[in-house]
Amino acid sequence: MRLEKGTNTEMTALTNAARLPGRLSRQQRLAMAALAILTAVSLGAGATSLALFTDSAASTGTFTSGTVDITSDPTVAFTVAAMMPGDDNTQALTIANAGTGALRYSLTTVATNVLGDTLTLTVRTFGTDCATFDGTTVLAATALDGAAIGSPAQGADAGDRVLAAASSEVLCFRVSLPLATGNALQGISSSVTFTFDAEQTSNN
Repeated sequence: MRLEKGTNTEMTALTNAARLPGRLSRQQRLAMAALAILTAVSLGAGATSLALFTDSAASTGTFTSGTVDITSDPTVAFTVAAMMPGDDNTQALTIANAGTGALRYSLTTVATNVLGDTLTLTVRTFGTDCATFDGTTVLAATALDGAAIGSPAQGADAGDRVLAAASSEVLCFRVSLPLATGNALQGISSSVTFTFDAEQTSNN
């Protein structure tokens, strides 16, 4: 049997094929060695991290919102019967701040019918006493219906009164039936509501 000598191209391919297994094996060995080195470094870094000293601390806080709480006493300020022209009736009202923050407050009134428009309201601070009615004028004589001290609108307004937390003041309220009241108003009853509106003074 005679072997035919192949072409140069065929011989080169056979040679390369024979060498390929050895070359791949060497690359695999290099890759495995690199992987082993990386693993060792990684494990070493992990061991170093676990060896560090650590510590932590915590603090807590408690927050409680404040309150705005206005009260007026007595709740029924006036019960007056058989008023005649020229008569007046004076009562003391204690306005208190039962809240935890300073407040400013205003007063508005609503009275019924024409008698409420005729009756007048005057408010003063507590002087000698409310019967003497010699305190500082807070509200000059004005129609009982629609009378106002300050304003319930938000923010500081002219006439608003301020009370510190857990404090109070006494105001003297005098309701009068003018001497010039005519016969048309005989035997009429009018009711009135005094509304005290309060708001915080802080940041307002």
